[in-house]
Amino acid sequence: MAQASNFEIAPVVLELSSSRTAGVIKIVNNDSHNVSLQLRAYDWQQADSKDELQPTQNLIISPPVFNLAPGASQVIRVVAKQPAAPSEIAYRLLIDEIPSATEGATINFKFRISMPVFIAPVTPPKAQLQYQLRAGKPLRLQVENSGNRRARLLDLALTLPNGKKLSAPAGGNPYTLAGITRQYLIENDTPLAVGSRVKLTASSDGGPIEAELTVVP
Repeated sequence: MAQASNFEIAPVVLELSSSRTAGVIKIVNNDSHNVSLQLRAYDWQQADSKDELQPTQNLIISPPVFNLAPGASQVIRVVAKQPAAPSEIAYRLLIDEIPSATEGATINFKFRISMPVFIAPVTPPKAQLQYQLRAGKPLRLQVENSGNRRARLLDLALTLPNGKKLSAPAGGNPYTLAGITRQYLIENDTPLAVGSRVKLTASSDGGPIEAELTVVP
C-alpha cells in the first residue's frame, strides 16, 4: 500500500496477464476535505537510462476522473486491451490530485503518484542480468536485462579491492525493464585500474544479488 498526502492506494504495482486482463485499484481519502483525482495511462519505455512515457489507449481506466469525500474510497478498474507478448509489457498509471476551481486553473497538480502496471509475458517470466563496470571518474556500471521480465534493483553497491564500499545513487526508478540496458554513474575518489576486481551486491525482487566484476576500459 502506498501513501501520498493523506491517501492510501493499493496495490502499489498492478500485475496483469493473458489470463487476467483486468485488475482493480483502491484509493482511500484520509484527508478532511473533498478531493478530485485523475488517472491517465502511459506506455513505459526506457532509453539512455531514462524513463520515457507516452500516452496510450491500451489501458482502459474506469472511472478516469472522480471526487472523493473525506473517509470515502473508490475502486478503479483497469483493463488491458493489448494482448500479452513474448516480453513483459510495461505501463505507468499517473494518479493526480486536481486543484479545485477556487484555487485557479493555473495551479499545478497537488501531488502525483506513478504506479507501474505490467502485463506478464506469454512464456515463463525471468529477468536475466549481466553487468559491466567501466573505468573512469565516475565509474560506469552497466546493467543489461536480456530477460523477458523487469528487474527491480535496490541498495546497489560496489566493494573495491581495498574494502571501500561505493553506493549507486539512491532514489529514482529502481526498475530495469525487459530487454533494456541501464547505466549507473558511481562516484569514486581514486580511479580504478583496468583489471581490478570489484564485488557487486544488490537486493532485487528475485532475491539477493552478488557478482564479481572486472573493471574494463
